Amino acid sequence: MIGPSATIGVFTATRAEYGLLRPVLAAMEASATIRPLLIVAGAHLSSRHGATLAEIESDGRRPAARVSSPMAGDDGLSAARDMAATLAGCAEAYAALDLDAVMILGDRTEALAAAAAAVPLGLPILHLEGGHRTAGAVDDAIRHAITKLAALHFTAAEPYRRRLLQMGEAPGRVFTVGSTGVDNLKAFGPSTPAEASALTGLDLPSGFLLATFHPETLGALSPSEQIQVFLAGLASVEGRVILITLPNADAGAGAIRDAIAAFAAARPDSVRIAESLGARGYVAALTACTAVIGNSSSGMMEAPAAGVPVVNVGDRQAGRLRSPAVIDCPLDAGAVAAEIARALSPDFQAMARSQPALFGDGHAGERIVSILEATDLKGLARKPFVDLDGIQD
Repeated sequence: MIGPSATIGVFTATRAEYGLLRPVLAAMEASATIRPLLIVAGAHLSSRHGATLAEIESDGRRPAARVSSPMAGDDGLSAARDMAATLAGCAEAYAALDLDAVMILGDRTEALAAAAAAVPLGLPILHLEGGHRTAGAVDDAIRHAITKLAALHFTAAEPYRRRLLQMGEAPGRVFTVGSTGVDNLKAFGPSTPAEASALTGLDLPSGFLLATFHPETLGALSPSEQIQVFLAGLASVEGRVILITLPNADAGAGAIRDAIAAFAAARPDSVRIAESLGARGYVAALTACTAVIGNSSSGMMEAPAAGVPVVNVGDRQAGRLRSPAVIDCPLDAGAVAAEIARALSPDFQAMARSQPALFGDGHAGERIVSILEATDLKGLARKPFVDLDGIQD
């Protein structure tokens, strides 16, 4: 069993990642046998990306370590340099904090660096949200790489657990717990547009749309071309406010940010921009909006769980489980416009509200911590490989 002094480092580099970790952190903090230590990196420490460490601190949490990286550009070379700095910084932090394990969520380049840093130190990696497929983004390969480095896995749905077993992971180390994003929905509850306006400080009248577009890093078009097509589709919307949240610090995000700024400047009465809404503000906007447009993972997981229609644009999320409330749409301006109209129709709105949640019941964080409390972390970094066809070493 885990001893009373067991210390787990919890790595976070982006606002979205931290929001998904909040339910787990809360459950850890309530545990008598687990001591979580936050290791903060990436965009949290970057003024160019909102310096979202402030959101963590507003929750009353203080980082045990800060891992800085240059974040000087948004191309592939810059991302690789940031990974190198994150790997080195995480290794120093892990050693200094005398950890028993490291928790990592998701599939970003920073997460891969944080995972790689744990390997030579013999630290078990606890991985959340493995098993997804996102064929249109480099995140897909990163996610599977972290799976092979990790010692314990907490998946959002049973098909994802089965995928990890297919990858040779031991059944006793892979747990279907649900998505912590659904935990946030349950904890915060739904909001009205007036409540979302008050929480975010933005004017969000009834009927507003929530849009997010991240670079499709394996797409045929450049990010600057991708966003122009997407915004041309959004331009068809009339008589509604559109709230656009800015992209993560992915390669190509700078061009997307610039295009969104120009789009909003030309439509000051109808377009709102947010660098980061925070977990509470984002759930408020998500549950109060009439539809979600773009290619964010929240459109595949949280929005359908909230009964909100989604227009999923392009291939970034190709391969994920999807609700009937999600309309898959090619990256084509005319198609985006047509599918937004479809999502806003009364019949589609009613259908979306009737769909069951695919990713858990809002208790993923509690399940994760309950499993950790019953797990002996010592020696866990030494992991087996399970061959499905009976191959013997």
